[in-house]
Amino acid sequence: MGNRESPARKNEQSEELQNSATAHSDDNSAIAAAASLPKVVPSADNDQVASIKSKKMKGKKIIYSLIVTLSCTEDGSKRERELGLTWVPETIADLQDEVQDQFNIPVFDQKLTFGPTTLSSKESIQSYSLRSGDSITVEYTTEADVAVMLETVTFLQKTLTFLESIEPQLLLFPISPELQASLQTEVDVTQFDAFRNAIHSAKSPKRQIADAILYIKAGGLNLLQRLHSATLRLPFKAMPLQVQLLEFQMCQMMWTLSSHTETEAAVLEELKLDNIVQSLFRVSLLPNATISPPPNPHTEWLGDIQLEVINNLIITSTGCLTCVLEYESPNIQIDLASNPKFLEQIEGALQSLPASFKNSYLLAMSLLPALAYNLDTHRYLCKPHVIQSIIRTWKNADPTPENNATRGESVYLKYLAALQISMLCASRHSFTTQYLQINELLEQFLCEADANEIHTYEVELGFVLNKNLQMMCIETHVLFFQVILIGERERKRMVDQGLMDYVICLPSVLPVGSRAQQRAKDLVTMLGKEMHLQPPSLNTMARARLAATHFGLDRVLKAPVQELLSEVY
Repeated sequence: MGNRESPARKNEQSEELQNSATAHSDDNSAIAAAASLPKVVPSADNDQVASIKSKKMKGKKIIYSLIVTLSCTEDGSKRERELGLTWVPETIADLQDEVQDQFNIPVFDQKLTFGPTTLSSKESIQSYSLRSGDSITVEYTTEADVAVMLETVTFLQKTLTFLESIEPQLLLFPISPELQASLQTEVDVTQFDAFRNAIHSAKSPKRQIADAILYIKAGGLNLLQRLHSATLRLPFKAMPLQVQLLEFQMCQMMWTLSSHTETEAAVLEELKLDNIVQSLFRVSLLPNATISPPPNPHTEWLGDIQLEVINNLIITSTGCLTCVLEYESPNIQIDLASNPKFLEQIEGALQSLPASFKNSYLLAMSLLPALAYNLDTHRYLCKPHVIQSIIRTWKNADPTPENNATRGESVYLKYLAALQISMLCASRHSFTTQYLQINELLEQFLCEADANEIHTYEVELGFVLNKNLQMMCIETHVLFFQVILIGERERKRMVDQGLMDYVICLPSVLPVGSRAQQRAKDLVTMLGKEMHLQPPSLNTMARARLAATHFGLDRVLKAPVQELLSEVY
């Protein structure tokens, strides 16, 4: 889930696709080559880049140079380098561009100082009396893979121009061999692999963010949206496999960009959500059926290759949507939940045969809680057929020879289903005919669930809840307590089971100032008006804290406090 992007998982998808294409190379070598995604050598570090730049400038006359102290605030390192130019810069912005070009430090992350003076990008070199041979300092957080990011932007522009020029020809059946050859040359999807490797091989999370922001600021996300729109203008059956592969790679790139909270504002401004939804709709997913792609007039059916492209297109578009749903933009959740076709596609994903829709049912299930934390979506999600799809997926989650699921996949799928159902139970929308099934499944799951096992698999997949969604889920569960404890019978039951003191402790274990904490305070206030509350004992308060931070309530209720504390300290 948010920040859910799994670099290892995504690379595995591309490697699987590459291997599938290679296996079919005897049947169609051109298309196999198009689907092949070779590895890219990780980007050079700052010193290597400076060395490469100096070699490129060898033989060219340097007419303006500055001594630059590169001061990294992340690791405290300082390095002195020469900034040599074959031309005379006019503005500080010119200098910043050269620092980015020669030292791989993004313009937006630079703070230039000349002595005690901070240099403004809007001012001229002359206004600061900055002369060749002077010394300046550049403070920055991290380097970025400038060359790869800018090359990717150039590639997108070139590909967009090419695709728009041949769009009418792609609607003619069949396309000429010459055009097919041009597609192989001009639509070089290996550049996406270079982009992905640059971000995923970054030495630190801050460098990943720097790469993503640099790419967006260079106009990459805008170009990505335009190119994606161009592919969506083509009927899926009219797209050669190379263009289908291009669409999958674009959705994967958008998943990468949308998984960072630091890029949220830019993604919300630029991203065309309808395009992602359209990619998800490219192939209709029918319950209990394998994926059946529409016949492609350009190529014969290529079995596993084409199936893998379609599978990955659905996975990446779903992953991107899941990340975007966690943004602070409630209208997105309403727009999707109220779209019947969208819910039908998700239901189809949940009920499709795992052999033909590998891992995608996990993503589909993870998408539903991202919708459900907005309570206004519940009137759409509490429909009996939606609940029944979740229940059916839950019941079929156990590993079998037919679904080839691992225990980790099975446990995590049940966890997502339990999370989704419990969030919907906080709603006043009724699905009483299914309560018995839900009660039985929740009881069985909670008896078997192991938090460490779930967390381990969640991290392995990269579907880790981001902070925003975590708090929304917690708030939803506090709301659930508010709803059920309005009734006197439920309050008495909580007291009889010795749980009321833990409810009273809720505000003390939730993040200070959060909406979830405020809702918990409102809950305790409401209870205080209806019944006589006593302050919890120190023993209970200690158990509540341990339940919130380490063990969960079930373990805390059963084990002695001393035993729990000995494991923590």
